[in-house]
Amino acid sequence: MAIMIPVECDLTRRPMSERIVFEAIRKNLSDEWYVFHSFDYITRDLNGKRWDGEIDFLLYHPQKGMLVLEVKGGAISYRNGRWYQEDRPIDPVEQAKRNKYAVLKLLRESLNREIPMRFAHGVCFPSCGVRGIWPAEAQGIVLTGPGLPYIENFASNVLLEAQLPAVLHGTVSPEDVLHVLSPVFEYGKKLSERIGIEEKQFFLLTEQQCALLDALESFPRLQIRGCAGSGKTVMAVKKAERLAAQGAKVLLLCFNQLLAEHLRCEVEDFPSIKAAAFFEFCIELLKIPEEQIGMYRSDPRLYSEVLPRLLKEYLYRTCFCYDAVVVDEGQDFTPKAWEVISMLVPADGPFYIFYDPDQNIFTGELTLPDFGIPPVQLTKNCRNTRKIFEALKPYQSMPSEILDSAPEGADIHVLRGDSRQLLEQELERLVMTEQVPLQDIVILGGHALEHTSIGDDPDVGRFHIVNRPATVGAMEIAYFTYMKFKGCEAKVVILLDVDDNDERWTGNGINTAMSRAVHQLVILRK
Repeated sequence: MAIMIPVECDLTRRPMSERIVFEAIRKNLSDEWYVFHSFDYITRDLNGKRWDGEIDFLLYHPQKGMLVLEVKGGAISYRNGRWYQEDRPIDPVEQAKRNKYAVLKLLRESLNREIPMRFAHGVCFPSCGVRGIWPAEAQGIVLTGPGLPYIENFASNVLLEAQLPAVLHGTVSPEDVLHVLSPVFEYGKKLSERIGIEEKQFFLLTEQQCALLDALESFPRLQIRGCAGSGKTVMAVKKAERLAAQGAKVLLLCFNQLLAEHLRCEVEDFPSIKAAAFFEFCIELLKIPEEQIGMYRSDPRLYSEVLPRLLKEYLYRTCFCYDAVVVDEGQDFTPKAWEVISMLVPADGPFYIFYDPDQNIFTGELTLPDFGIPPVQLTKNCRNTRKIFEALKPYQSMPSEILDSAPEGADIHVLRGDSRQLLEQELERLVMTEQVPLQDIVILGGHALEHTSIGDDPDVGRFHIVNRPATVGAMEIAYFTYMKFKGCEAKVVILLDVDDNDERWTGNGINTAMSRAVHQLVILRK
């Protein structure tokens, strides 16, 4: 995963063509690449006149070199020696070439030396679905829509074919290059940019945890107990995928609907995996009419007793099961639920339960199926920054640690006073000053939205608070109770109306809420 600078594409200012290329680069370039998007620079022409320029994408690899990529969306054509975009004359190759030499000039003048590095230019037409017959000036440097998943090979090949003058010797360090580019882009200064750097570290830590999956092959039934942020959900998904790849029909189960939606997205390439929240799984399997569910919802025992009983009766009447069951957030299920979930897998079938006792906020005493062997312990936090991790430790009963390479992260903001006023203040800081995208911020509370300090007026300054995922491109910030958000995470979390006298903000509750934050945690106390 490349380091993107800035970490998010500005959906309000950048054209759709650049958004498509941005996501393709982020997903398909390896983590050795630094990618500057919408890179502004200032140089002077041969007459000494100031010239402002912008590069759509500037790709830098410390070993391979630097590639300037010009993006043009829409219909592209070339006729009579001229390029056209929607019948408007353009010259993308010349533009990319000019920008390439401008970056080279910027580095030469800033470092006061020749630059022993390959420099190349290319153009990208993301709306073009087929390869065209390009003119000589564009041979080998055009990337079209179907080639976006293979941008790593494209960029590497274009740079490999670029000439490195033989008279140049020595090397230029990545630190030197980034030092030149950083002041132009204020690299790593804003929270949004630091998040991009930290995301790369989190990805590596999570992959290390997943190496433990190899050891699980010897145990067809196992409990995996992990502290908050230890990669349980990632491991649950990967375990389900491995079982599916071996030909198994897998049920990937959790308790919360938001988490279930995330799991479905993660396993969408595996049709033999059924990812679902327990209650929706029961409703779908039993074909319970919505009006009947409406009657059940008033019964507080719906999830703990009613649905398990109905599913148990159904399973007694049918021969229905999966080859394997993987459960995430296992601490959320009651003994009656476990009894019926165990009926969904053969007696000798693979059965894995990932859980954290310190996030048990629903079931009271924790009781899990007995597999006859102790649980595997996951003690390394690979989700939260070091500062958030240290704030969580007093609330955790199981041992936990964080690797030395984990990012330090931003300071935790703990504020007291008028909650609405403080919320507006923090949202302004995060969005306007730190340039964090609105969809990366989540507000968590202990009660329904109308029972918080937001009340019946969801407009907080220029922001509109909604109790659902925020709409991209609107001035919306999502609000959830931390109970509903269990198992999920957000780059920035604001805890609203935290009150030590409210039992929902004590013990496992505050631990669960705080641990949802990955990079920045804000606590607004009463």
